[in-house]
Amino acid sequence: MATTAAAPPAAALSQIASADPGLINDDLAPTPVAQRTWTAWNFAALWMGMVHSAFGFSVLGGMIAGGMSAWQALFVVLVANLIQLGLMVMTGRVGARFGIPYAVWARSTFGTLGANIPALLRGFVAIGWFGVQSYLGATAVNALLGTAFDGWRNLDSVIGGVTLNLWIAMVVYWAVNFVVIRHGMETVRRFESWAGPMVFVVMVPALIWAVDKAGGLGPVFDESSKYDSTGNFLLHGFLPGVALFISASWATMVLNLPDLTRFAKSNRAQVRGTVIGLPIATVVFYLMAAIIVSGTQAATGRLLWNPADVLVAIDIPAFTIVGALLIAVATMSVNVAANVVSPAYDITNLLPRVFTFKRAATLAIVLGFVYMPWKLMENPDTLFRVLNNVGAVIGPATGIMIADFYLVRRGRLDVAELYRRNGRYWAKDGFNLVSITVLAIGTVVCLSGQVVDAVDWTYEYAWFVGLALGFLLQLVAVALVRARRGGTLPPEFEPAGDDGAEAEEARA
Repeated sequence: MATTAAAPPAAALSQIASADPGLINDDLAPTPVAQRTWTAWNFAALWMGMVHSAFGFSVLGGMIAGGMSAWQALFVVLVANLIQLGLMVMTGRVGARFGIPYAVWARSTFGTLGANIPALLRGFVAIGWFGVQSYLGATAVNALLGTAFDGWRNLDSVIGGVTLNLWIAMVVYWAVNFVVIRHGMETVRRFESWAGPMVFVVMVPALIWAVDKAGGLGPVFDESSKYDSTGNFLLHGFLPGVALFISASWATMVLNLPDLTRFAKSNRAQVRGTVIGLPIATVVFYLMAAIIVSGTQAATGRLLWNPADVLVAIDIPAFTIVGALLIAVATMSVNVAANVVSPAYDITNLLPRVFTFKRAATLAIVLGFVYMPWKLMENPDTLFRVLNNVGAVIGPATGIMIADFYLVRRGRLDVAELYRRNGRYWAKDGFNLVSITVLAIGTVVCLSGQVVDAVDWTYEYAWFVGLALGFLLQLVAVALVRARRGGTLPPEFEPAGDDGAEAEEARA
């Protein structure tokens, strides 16, 4: 039965006739053609901002500390990003063609209300990552202030395991994120267009300094691998490394990329920008990071993988200040795009009549602080366990949605029905029990490796296992439903509607 709540905004109604007010607002409605303005450069800069982050130093350093050579770690990064790129081409197309966010797309697969399950799971993962990235950005701000002001370093009393000056830096950093996101997605686009590339302003001179101090690539690149054969590396280093890197980087973005590509001028624009900004920019940035850390080790005798520590160790005050500021900005750019936009839409999707995008983004930023990321970063084992748990949830959801959209629905959606109760995608009381069951099975199988030693590989490779299980089990489940119904599918699985239209097509 349709709700009797107040009508949705006029702008949303102009997009979708007969939309249920409990399922739509201006932020969830398909992006109008006039607002689809993001070019290939916008997406390239967006990805540069996301890969040029403080966390990149830490992940690469963790792999090298785990026994890989620098070149092996960079190879892992390249392969992992190429895999993610292929999947992003598929999920990003949904946003570019239909103009809808991930949480609305998920209604076609999990049911109009059931979509909140994977959306909120993904959203709370993003909020956790927002906290971690913000903490790392705040350490850069803290380094900047400690270099610029002698008195700042004296604010070193410890409260809750964190020094007072770092507490202040975290609060300031969180507040700036709030200011950016409160001005909406157009401000995000403008911010990302310059924030990502700007990190090279600090990376290039730091690179020159590092090569000079090390007399070449330095000791990091002289370290040999602990893997005594190619086969040993591939089995015990490469495959787990790729799986862990994907969980640590863009596994979540693979799923919710439509949140950003819904603003693309065309699918081609977002694909070109992603190719430039993701695999290419990542490898270049990580190579530069490894050389800089190597030069720092040669100069100081210390192996430092936190960029804030590296900037302080370089001991050039003006450079430290500028560098810390730019790294803080770059880290903010990844946070806003990857870890605030998505949960904002996911929370809005849960209660469209209560939350707008800006209200939900504010809640996400506050919750990121509640996660206490400084505790997560204390113990690498804790962080890696969190990453595997991310893969165990995100992998199955990604596999399910790709199989469902491309093979079951053949790339077609009835967009208007995504915003209606008792419509095509309503399924059983708003929940598609078939897809939800597949999600539950995939997640349980991946997590079982934590407690059952015989299948510990399901946890070690959680994202890969989850992706494959979600994809295959969704197809099997739909085939069983078809067979049970004598060769037909229920309306919620039938290909319907069209394959969407990009902004450039609509304007033509």
